[in-house]
Amino acid sequence: MSESVNSELARLVEENARAIAGLGRAVAELRKSIAELRPIVEAEREIRHGEVGRLEGHIVEVELLMSLRDWCSAHGLHVERLPRDPYRADAVVEGKALIALIEVAKTGSEADVGQLVEAARIYEALRGERPNALVLYIYAEKPPEELVRECCEHGIIVDNSPKRIALRLAELEEELKAA
Repeated sequence: MSESVNSELARLVEENARAIAGLGRAVAELRKSIAELRPIVEAEREIRHGEVGRLEGHIVEVELLMSLRDWCSAHGLHVERLPRDPYRADAVVEGKALIALIEVAKTGSEADVGQLVEAARIYEALRGERPNALVLYIYAEKPPEELVRECCEHGIIVDNSPKRIALRLAELEEELKAA
């Protein structure tokens, strides 16, 4: 009987050893698959993170333009969102005499200034009217002095307050109507 127990035990030990070896191979294959999938998953995560960031930026832009629309409408000015392509500006504010292009930016940069200047050219070509004001609406912080100087050189209004932007555009509307 002890011989049959020993042979049964030896058979079970060998079976377990084969199962453990098979499990080891399966784990090794799983690790290899994970290693192959990791870069794909990381790339997908980066893509989704970028999409979420763009979506958040779009939501912020819409909220800011709605706030600007509220302030402008109190002064009889109309805000219209523009399609990014072809206009390259986010909105236009119109009055009886005023046409102002608006670019919304988190902190503002030299590129935003160039984009507004180009947007004015495109707007005139497409709609046949030359904008008489360009506005860089900064929302993250007070615009840096260097950016303010560059905007002044190009005649661009730069501010981080929709109230002040609307007031400045209302003043400009009155000046243009009086001229």
